[in-house]
Amino acid sequence: MQDLLPVVVVVVVILAGVVAVALAFGARGTYDQIGRSDITFDREAPRSTNDLRAEVRAFVEARNERRIARGEPPLDVEAEVERRLTRQDG
Repeated sequence: MQDLLPVVVVVVVILAGVVAVALAFGARGTYDQIGRSDITFDREAPRSTNDLRAEVRAFVEARNERRIARGEPPLDVEAEVERRLTRQDG
């Protein structure tokens, strides 16, 4: 009878592992949906083009200031902003 104890323990552990894996795959995305519904504000609002342009401009101006501080030639801020906004590959 005691010879069966290790076999039973191994079988129970294997079955528990199989059940855990099955539940993990079956519950994909479940935690992402907790608290969400059509009336909650859990989605990010779409960004306007002006907001994006202002953010890119701030980035380019900061980069330009660092270039000038290092003694490098300044960038054409307007051209660089347009280049970054029209680039297709990110």
